[in-house]
Amino acid sequence: CFRDMSSFPETKAEKYVNKIKGKKFLQYNRLQLSRIYPKGQRLDSSNYDPLPMWICGSQLVALNFQTPDKPMQMNQALFMSGGQSGFALQPANMRDDIFDPFDKNTLRGMVPLSISIEILGARHLPKNGRGIVCPFVEVEVSGADYDNTKQKTEMVVDNGLNPAWTPKTFQFHVSNPDFAFLRFVVYEEDMFSDQNFLAQATFLVKGLKAGYRAVPLKNNYTEDLELASLLVKIDIIPLIENGEINPFAASPFRDRSADSPNQLLAGRAREGSLEARYQQPFEDFRTSQEQLSEHFDNRDRRFLRKTRVNGDNRL
Repeated sequence: CFRDMSSFPETKAEKYVNKIKGKKFLQYNRLQLSRIYPKGQRLDSSNYDPLPMWICGSQLVALNFQTPDKPMQMNQALFMSGGQSGFALQPANMRDDIFDPFDKNTLRGMVPLSISIEILGARHLPKNGRGIVCPFVEVEVSGADYDNTKQKTEMVVDNGLNPAWTPKTFQFHVSNPDFAFLRFVVYEEDMFSDQNFLAQATFLVKGLKAGYRAVPLKNNYTEDLELASLLVKIDIIPLIENGEINPFAASPFRDRSADSPNQLLAGRAREGSLEARYQQPFEDFRTSQEQLSEHFDNRDRRFLRKTRVNGDNRL
């Protein structure tokens, strides 16, 4: 009954959010509301990983909001998609009867993505005790078990004002982009080679946009850090088109010199369709500007004719 809610401590919920019982728990949550809350032994108010509970359909996953950690940062990113209303619609694939949260072969109608990211630079990174920081960036995809992965840049020595990194492409293949997060976490390495947190930014993968992007950085509590940002380049390519694997998308940077003319034309057509999708807003804006300019020109001409007819040419 949708009017009843069952509450589970995290220790009990963890017995259901696994490969053996995950699908049954998801089916249970289609008929029953469930609430997950932290176990009482968390005396430090730390948080558990909410992702397995979310992907198994739990409607209310309670966290310790006073603790600034990765689970809370993902929670903030998830509910940003709902305009911070406190609600987020479950992805359509979670309402599919054959969907298994821990089996990517049950993803029907889902287009996997190949995401290429280059970390180019940063500016105005916060200081952490010392006057000068040695930053590096960790890029992580968090989602279903089969999508979890992380990579990191090299360390830049003694530059927190405007560090720049040697261009290096980080490649991520995301099978379930509807329920995956992309995280940028900036650390500094001290003289003892210990990692100290500086800043972070967390986003839903399905909300990403391709191109050169300035990523505003936030602190542990997901509050904006003044002027702090990363400069990144993002390429997003669907791995499947029209039910077939797209050979041009599996590795967007591969050498195509050996391709046949027909393959090259097909690849350019696909790339053109993706490029057109991202360029369309700019074309719409340019068209609106032209229409607005034409409107004001017509208005000025009518005003000029009117003043001349009245014999009052004050222009």
